[in-house]
Amino acid sequence: MKRRIAFIGLIGILITFTSCVTKAKYQELEAKYKRCSDDLSFITSEKISYENKSKELELTSSLLTTQVEQLRNDTLVLSRKLRQTERDYAKSKRDYDDLLKNFAELNINNNAEVTRLLGDIDKIKAQLDEREMELNRQRDDLEIANSELRDKESKLLELQSILDQKDAEVKALREKVSNALKGFEGSGLNIYEKNGKVYVSMDEKLLFASGSWVVGNEGEKALKELATVLVQDADINVLIEGHTDNVPYRGSGQVKDNWDLSVMRATAVVKSLLKYGKIDPKRISASGRSEYLPVDEENTTEARAKNRRTEIILTPKLDELFQIIESH
Repeated sequence: MKRRIAFIGLIGILITFTSCVTKAKYQELEAKYKRCSDDLSFITSEKISYENKSKELELTSSLLTTQVEQLRNDTLVLSRKLRQTERDYAKSKRDYDDLLKNFAELNINNNAEVTRLLGDIDKIKAQLDEREMELNRQRDDLEIANSELRDKESKLLELQSILDQKDAEVKALREKVSNALKGFEGSGLNIYEKNGKVYVSMDEKLLFASGSWVVGNEGEKALKELATVLVQDADINVLIEGHTDNVPYRGSGQVKDNWDLSVMRATAVVKSLLKYGKIDPKRISASGRSEYLPVDEENTTEARAKNRRTEIILTPKLDELFQIIESH
């Protein structure tokens, strides 16, 4: 501002004395004026620039002041945490030192106990090793047992399959016999299954006269029909059993008692069956059971009539089943 006033004064003086200033002097003053104008413009520009920088510095200073304040607060918080950490560390160190001291005391006082415990641990380890060996042996035995069990299950399934087949054959055989002897129902004939066999039970009145072992006409007809079934199925074994009642038989000659009578009747039935078909005699056997296997143990007329009978027992051959059993 002072420079501007001086410059205006200088201009006034120059105007006052223009008439007495030479041209050279005028030019000199004009040059100085121009330099002054340039200096004034430069100084004005510098002033504006410095003012802008001053504002920027004031803003930066304000931000820095805020950051410094934040840093002071953070430093205060960290200092507090540091002091707490130092206190915690000191406490932890004391606790650690106490633990070391206690451990050292325990180590000194319990060496014998530790040795004993180590010994017990070795014993337990040895026992565990022994048990592990035993478990391994048992595991091997179990595996062998499982293998044998699987084999037995396989054999059992095979046997069951054969038994089922035999059961089916027995049922079919009973049906064949029933159909063949259907005309003799109600004449003292009874057909049933028992223990995988077909029983054809004929009362005395159907086969024999009282006290006789000669097959009568009606009995011959029934045995002829039965023989046709036996001829068709060569895999059937035949057992003829003669049974009497408990009344003593008083005979003479070759038939003296109920034993002889039961055997003779069974043999007579065998001969009749062989007479009516090509049946291998090896398939047939005869036995006398006398009075000792009654179907009714009551001592009555009706019971004795039931017990006087001949049973023809038909059994499917079980060779295949026996072979499987023997092979295992």
